Amino acid sequence: MSEEKVLFEDHGNVAVIKINRPDSRNALDSETVLLINKCTEQAKDKKYRAVVLTGAGSAFCAGADLREFADPDKLGTWESVQDSLHNGYHVGLGNLIKMDKPVLAAVEGPCAGIGCAFLLSCDVVVMGKSSFFQVGFSKIGLIPDGGTNWLLTRAVGYQKAFRMAAEAQRVNADECVEIGLCSEIAEDGKVLEETMKLAQQYADFSPSAIAKTKHLMRDSFDRSYLKNLDVEADTQAGCVGSNDNVEGVTAFIEKRKPNFPGE
Repeated sequence: MSEEKVLFEDHGNVAVIKINRPDSRNALDSETVLLINKCTEQAKDKKYRAVVLTGAGSAFCAGADLREFADPDKLGTWESVQDSLHNGYHVGLGNLIKMDKPVLAAVEGPCAGIGCAFLLSCDVVVMGKSSFFQVGFSKIGLIPDGGTNWLLTRAVGYQKAFRMAAEAQRVNADECVEIGLCSEIAEDGKVLEETMKLAQQYADFSPSAIAKTKHLMRDSFDRSYLKNLDVEADTQAGCVGSNDNVEGVTAFIEKRKPNFPGE
């Protein structure tokens, strides 16, 4: 019996979602997309305080499986291109962005096509030294999708994002760090291990504070500076005196590591 195309691994308070099509460089067909959606729903469980997204073998994700998605008449389970995006990819991508916990990407090897949207939807990215990021849609007569146009422009600025997409530039890990697409680089073959260490650090932080910070920053793109000040003030008022706040202050006074209960 063959393994699932996406694996969900329980590591205590850290969940790992692993795309498991190494022979296809973890390219996504319709079944894989639906399994990612299912796993991202599972990862919402409050027992998990951090989530790691990765790929099996030597690739993170080579994009959509073109054998299925290149021809509108061969869309597998989807009725149309729009259906494959709205009811397929957008579900899992939205779950990652809106999840009340940090999502970390452990990127070995290539991250291309729609794989770029998954990387951009994560909160922290760790790449291997030989990894690269490539928005290669223009090479096959398509546009970036899955939110890439919105996310990439905000991450690196319009001109850089446009050239990366229009020219299908291959951006190596070192440059990804420089332009803000990646937080740190690990040795090839050690990326998941290093990302799991980082995920565990996040799992030990206040889950309510991390969740609120994530949402404040994500949503700030749609608010003015002055409006954001108001939202921060209201959110802070809800944090003061909370269980996590009391535990954090008490631990600070007692000079010990806090054990945040969450809200």
